[in-house]
Amino acid sequence: MRIGVLSDIHGNLPALEACRDELTSLGVDITVCLGDLVQYGPYPAEVMDFVIEHDMQCIQGDCDRAVSRGGGDPGDEFENVYWKELAAESMKWTVERLDKEKMRFLRKLPADRRYLVGRREILCVHGLPGNVRGGAREEYSNEVYEFMLRRNGCDVLLLGHTHRLFLRSLDSGMIVNPGSVGGGTLPRESTVSVLEADEENGVVSVAWHRVPYDFEAYAEKYRKAGLPEIFLRCMELGRDPRGPWLGGDIARRQSWPNIFRS
Repeated sequence: MRIGVLSDIHGNLPALEACRDELTSLGVDITVCLGDLVQYGPYPAEVMDFVIEHDMQCIQGDCDRAVSRGGGDPGDEFENVYWKELAAESMKWTVERLDKEKMRFLRKLPADRRYLVGRREILCVHGLPGNVRGGAREEYSNEVYEFMLRRNGCDVLLLGHTHRLFLRSLDSGMIVNPGSVGGGTLPRESTVSVLEADEENGVVSVAWHRVPYDFEAYAEKYRKAGLPEIFLRCMELGRDPRGPWLGGDIARRQSWPNIFRS
């Protein structure tokens, strides 16, 4: 069985369309979205229509939860207060463009999904199990992740939220973050994962794919919407909208305009 895994779309429809095309070409059986369909990007309603139309199995992210409640702070940590204020403006803009049906859709998204493939239990969450705002980190020890798998009764844990590619392969299973569709994981590109599980022998493997999309079309829509320019630059240069750089390209960091507070 092949499972297409994507996360953190953040209102980026051109990127989502490209990711879906990529996963379709790779022959996935189902596609799972690990949350944060909305916030930051100019296509919140269109993204929801797309995932519904294409039967993507979604879970609720922290931004989805905040929007479904009419706005407010999703609990994300930002590197400075200015960026947090801009994120609040983006949140308000998003809420104002969703009708009651869309709000209900976000509100009813589950906190997790489970799949049994042969003998392998696969758990999908947004942040960490039981903590939508948590995230997998490189500095956590193998013992921490082994305990996490045991405590949650799973062999594979799929999670998002951090917008960072992540893999921890353990004796008892693996923990995978596919990166993001619209979270700035790569400059002008998205990332997705394909998880392949053999139903007979239980062998599980994972591969990441980088997916270019029409950034210019996204930028045009974004600017017409009047959303904060700083978050568009994050998508262009590979920076998390909450502040951290997601890649090691020094040249791109040096091109960050001085007019922005970074």
